[in-house]
Amino acid sequence: MSSDYREWAPHPALAEHVRCLWGSRVLGARHRQRVIPDGCVDLLWADGRLSVVGPDTEWRDVDADGGSQNVAVRLRPGAAQLLLGDLAPHELRNTTTDLSLLWGSSSASRLLDEASTGPVGAALERALRERLPRFGEVDPLVHALVTELDAGAGSLAELDLGITDRQLRRRVVAAVGFGPKALHRILRLQRTLRLETHGGLADLAVAAGFADQAHLSREVRSLTGRTPSAYLPLVNRNASVA
Repeated sequence: MSSDYREWAPHPALAEHVRCLWGSRVLGARHRQRVIPDGCVDLLWADGRLSVVGPDTEWRDVDADGGSQNVAVRLRPGAAQLLLGDLAPHELRNTTTDLSLLWGSSSASRLLDEASTGPVGAALERALRERLPRFGEVDPLVHALVTELDAGAGSLAELDLGITDRQLRRRVVAAVGFGPKALHRILRLQRTLRLETHGGLADLAVAAGFADQAHLSREVRSLTGRTPSAYLPLVNRNASVA
């Protein structure tokens, strides 16, 4: 039981808003996939149904039958408005919602029909590109914050964003669906999963901005429900995990 998963780049017009497109297919009889927070919101086509996923603040397990197929557009943290319109992202936190409840049955059915007669990813992208003139604005401060955190900013305190903590929280919640501290934790985890070092977990913890190896292990367990050995690159596993 496994899942064939791949990612590909979005249409250039969506590059500011979309992190990637992704697709998966269950190989075998049944597959359970653990989904961990990434700060993103997804427009998901799953076996002929359209839904909106996230933003997640906690891990969850998703079961799928053999042969099931998914295609999705993963929006960048802070770009949820393109998909959600006037709905606040926090209202969909840790949920999966049928697209018809957000876009209306007519728009959702039209997109579903288009996805059923051609490449699913291209249909999803076209639907989002049509929304750019109305819902394409991205808060520049949140965009800058996400860029800094993706690049490895060690803490929020070291960033000079020119606004108060209360103003920052209000704008991040409005754009992402949860506050800046949660966003920092989630993006630090995602960056950690991409890093490779050859000195083990202690060196990885330093490179990723954790206080120490124990801090890294606590955060991975908190956000994924598993130990670092389940997720981190093999080259980082030559140190013991508490």
